[in-house]
Amino acid sequence: MSSLSARLFSQVRQIGVVCAVSTFALLAVAAPLRAQEHKPLTMATLLDRIQIEDLLTRYYYDLSRGKAHELSEYFTEDALLDVDGTLARGHKEIARLYQRPEGAEAPSATAQRRRGHMLLTNPVISIDGDKATAEVIWTGVMNEGVGKAPSLYEEGREYSELRKIKGRWLISKRCIMSDSGLPDKFDATYKPRETC
Repeated sequence: MSSLSARLFSQVRQIGVVCAVSTFALLAVAAPLRAQEHKPLTMATLLDRIQIEDLLTRYYYDLSRGKAHELSEYFTEDALLDVDGTLARGHKEIARLYQRPEGAEAPSATAQRRRGHMLLTNPVISIDGDKATAEVIWTGVMNEGVGKAPSLYEEGREYSELRKIKGRWLISKRCIMSDSGLPDKFDATYKPRETC
């Protein structure tokens, strides 16, 4: 075999190896994509997803700003809120669950104080017409003061079912499942669980 033929044979063989490796790589990527259930993405479903993420984020902003009395407005009239096994049904019970303890004063807006924030990550949102589900991981971050490092104080998972009513997304069922940092008031009803 001439040197030109040998080089040509070697290049063809290398191209074949590259093609085989590329094919296997594409199959490895394609298998998980087939396993995922995807509904067609439309501008309407994309807008719904943004509105749902915004609703969940605003909910925690209001909670961290001391507006707990307003949180029931994020729910449908017949909603169920399950916080680690403590159940509240409807606006009145949900508002009572978030109510500030008797005698507790609201902190001053200008006072140096502890401030907690909730980070929502890994959202999985599925939309089916005027119904949707949303799952997120939440992480509580506590700030003891401007000169101190923040610390994590709780983390868990959340599953919500939502309904679109008169163009507005509202929570019809919400399950909060703590994985760490469970507040003492939920000790009696807490049971480890993977789903709602």
